[in-house]
Amino acid sequence: MKSLFALLISTSLFAADAPFKVAFVDLQKALQSVEAGKSAKNALEKEVTAKRQSLEKKEADLRKEMEAFEKKAAILNDTARAQKQAELQKKYGELQKNAAESQMGLQKRERELTKPIIDDLRSIIEAMGKDKGYTLILERNEGGVLFAQSGEDLTDAVIEKFNSSNKGKKKK
Repeated sequence: MKSLFALLISTSLFAADAPFKVAFVDLQKALQSVEAGKSAKNALEKEVTAKRQSLEKKEADLRKEMEAFEKKAAILNDTARAQKQAELQKKYGELQKNAAESQMGLQKRERELTKPIIDDLRSIIEAMGKDKGYTLILERNEGGVLFAQSGEDLTDAVIEKFNSSNKGKKKK
């Protein structure tokens, strides 16, 4: 579907005898290179570290509890042993659930931190495309570009423009 759309666009653009000017941008590189992206990455890394430490502590506590149970298991009666095993399995399940929820929460937080930056980058790219007369600007890493020898890489220009337009803005 995407290739059909690209073929239709390119066919109609070549038919109009208009100059076909192509460029590409590495949005991931731009996101990681702009100051706001670096700040977002640092904030996210702090959150990841805090979550990881919390989960590692809970895991270590559970491991100690399991080891203590294994030492006492032989002297417990069957009912007490079964209850303790069920309790430990429940705690282990809760730990796994907590880890999965933390992972999803961190992914959501990453999207929250990066979406405004990506939106600003896209606005800059659109403005650059109009100003410089590009027919098409492609994202380098989304699989849409297999060969880009003749296309101009605007990534560094986008990063520079983003940083210069955001110098006066306060960091969140």
